[in-house]
Amino acid sequence: MKKTVIILLCLVLVSSFASCGKKAETAPVTSEPENIVSELASETVTEQISQQTATEDNYTLGTLVTVNGDTEFVLKGLRLDGNRSAGENNGKDFATEGIRSGFWLDERISFYLDTDYSDADSEDVKVICLPHRAFTEYEKTSFEDITENAAFVETFYGMEEPDYACFDPYVFSEDFTEGDYDILFTFKGEIAYYIVINLTPETNQ
Repeated sequence: MKKTVIILLCLVLVSSFASCGKKAETAPVTSEPENIVSELASETVTEQISQQTATEDNYTLGTLVTVNGDTEFVLKGLRLDGNRSAGENNGKDFATEGIRSGFWLDERISFYLDTDYSDADSEDVKVICLPHRAFTEYEKTSFEDITENAAFVETFYGMEEPDYACFDPYVFSEDFTEGDYDILFTFKGEIAYYIVINLTPETNQ
């Protein structure tokens, strides 16, 4: 009788050890799918971030973009002329799209603004030119740094006559290089509108 009891106890102990062994072996398997899911999720987030970074700087040359039109300075349209590569490129009507955007280096660019804003005693409206950068970079940069690093800064007081440019800076090859440039229209230190133009050496035209 004692032998029978001992044998039964041994069988119970052996079976309990076997079941514990199976649980220990299968435990790591359940963690692998969790790791795979987290890796896939991080890859998806990385792809989304890279796509956003790649598409945040889409722009069209010659298109006037409104950043904040809710100001006293309302720019309804723009016209840009050059003094060296004239012809059919000059003399266009005021527009927000299809504005002349290609100019030669060492050319003078005449600015005509379609706006009712006029204040000869104020310097609130600035027109600033800088080498092109993603617009998000301007959001991280102070107005002082923007103006300090600008290729040129002009103050707009108003249009005396619609047929006369309000200002006409030169883009000298000593100061400018080939490439795209941002023209920022600011009001009281905040960007209200901008347009991207392109400067090219005359030999490439």
